[in-house]
Amino acid sequence: MPRSNFFYFKKISSREAAEDILHDLFISVWKNRAFITEIESLPAYLFSSCRYLVLAHYRKEMRMQVTQGVEHLEFEDQSIPIEDRLYYRYVIDIVAKEVENLPQKCQEVFKLSREYYMSNKEIAQKLGISASTVEKHINKAIRHLRTATGHLFHFVLFF
Repeated sequence: MPRSNFFYFKKISSREAAEDILHDLFISVWKNRAFITEIESLPAYLFSSCRYLVLAHYRKEMRMQVTQGVEHLEFEDQSIPIEDRLYYRYVIDIVAKEVENLPQKCQEVFKLSREYYMSNKEIAQKLGISASTVEKHINKAIRHLRTATGHLFHFVLFF
């Protein structure tokens, strides 16, 4: 592996993730090639870009770990009363059902956002739509889920 790859490879435990970061870095350089002459120090630019991509990778990993921790809460934490765990499972099932009831494009955008942790920009590129359209689909899905599950959370306020 070339010497310049060592910086980010040391920071990322997965070789595949490190290769993805390198790939994203090259794509970024290619997309901004018209401005490359304006860069005072190309090594500093590459280092900073790489650092940003590594941080973005860790933020995405952290979001995934938090979500996965919440999803498995019912099985791991036996100190939570069985009624609460069952109610949690019930709510999760209702939300999953309601996501399946969304219009197809809205459902696809919402799942890419919430299950695959893609940014609005990434979703827009993948689906060939604008970032504002992605945001509208996500907002529509969230409004639908709030409406469909709102009655479930009023119960909690009384106890």
